[in-house]
Amino acid sequence: MLFGKRWARVSRFLGVFGVVLVVALAARSQAITWGTIDTTHPNVGAILTQHADGTFGEFCSGTLVSARVFLTAGHCTDALVSRAFPVSRLRVSFAPNIFAEGAVYLEVSGYQSHPDYRWGPTSDPHDLGVLILAKAAAGVAFGVPAPANYLDGLAAAGAIQDAKFINVGYGDNQEFVVTGDRQISYSSFRNLHDAWLYMSQNIHHEDGGTCYGDSGGPTFFVDPSSHAEYIVATTSWGDGPCKATNNNYRVDIASSLEFIEAMIGQNP
Repeated sequence: MLFGKRWARVSRFLGVFGVVLVVALAARSQAITWGTIDTTHPNVGAILTQHADGTFGEFCSGTLVSARVFLTAGHCTDALVSRAFPVSRLRVSFAPNIFAEGAVYLEVSGYQSHPDYRWGPTSDPHDLGVLILAKAAAGVAFGVPAPANYLDGLAAAGAIQDAKFINVGYGDNQEFVVTGDRQISYSSFRNLHDAWLYMSQNIHHEDGGTCYGDSGGPTFFVDPSSHAEYIVATTSWGDGPCKATNNNYRVDIASSLEFIEAMIGQNP
């Protein structure tokens, strides 16, 4: 079901922004399935949107890649851009549980999609975006984007077929419940495309994955030689039931790295 994750979250926004804004924000958001509580990635956070009653709900996930630049999916920021969504009603939180008492919500000063963003999961949609924090996040180590063509290098070395990739995010679990917890799961390799990393999230193959609310969250990989952990992709799309496929947009390609570097340079 190719576009299942694109629309199935519409009902989540009913009564939050109204029917018109619901359609605009029914992005291709996803979340963590068959995972556990994550305690090792404090640089992974949640994008929160304000409800009509003043409370905030989880929208997408992402990673802090510099003091103020929060990397996420282009379809998340595009949904905001298309409605000129006010930054005053956006927050980013790195809390282990975003709904816990005392969870810190950080203000946002802007957001932007990749300049070449256009949706199309079988092509190259440049599915990246950023939120800019109003103030630098204190005490959070930055996620590190993988070097150019890193995944191609793994493939050429024969090291990608048996690779396990790390998913982190705040979205739905396999029961379609948002707990507010930052969670982690692991997916095995399926295929590599010029713009996409395809993975399995089939629990019968001992894989977890992503679902609604995880869009923009990182796909990490720990380099077997250096033990450095890199962001190799961001969560993008998959099958509607969140049971089989976990297909994420590559960070290690030239256009992605140029965009990330430009955003960091413009927002010190």
